[in-house]
Amino acid sequence: MWWYCGYKALPGVRVGELAKRFLSRHDAGSNRPSEVRAWFGFPSGTAGFVLVEVDSPKELAAVLDPYARLVEWDVQAVFEINYNQVLEELRRSTQHAAIEDMMSGLPPAGVGAR
Repeated sequence: MWWYCGYKALPGVRVGELAKRFLSRHDAGSNRPSEVRAWFGFPSGTAGFVLVEVDSPKELAAVLDPYARLVEWDVQAVFEINYNQVLEELRRSTQHAAIEDMMSGLPPAGVGAR
């Protein structure tokens, strides 16, 4: 499962503190980089988000907890969407809805609405 993990440094936390924590966790071998699929930072250096792929919330907690005293986390389960596939599904469902409306005697959307 993929997780969006937005982070923002807690008040008073500086970039250097985040860097020290990251380096210490890396040197300890506990950052689990194989599970981080993408990492994006904002120009401030104290906020951004990571996409993490793990099988359970418990595993996710193991990745995020070492930073809990430094940052506020916004965590959401996410899934990938194929743009072209969604486009085609929306085209089909829109056409299907228009046919159903027509069969039930409703005017096409936008007709008669003034």
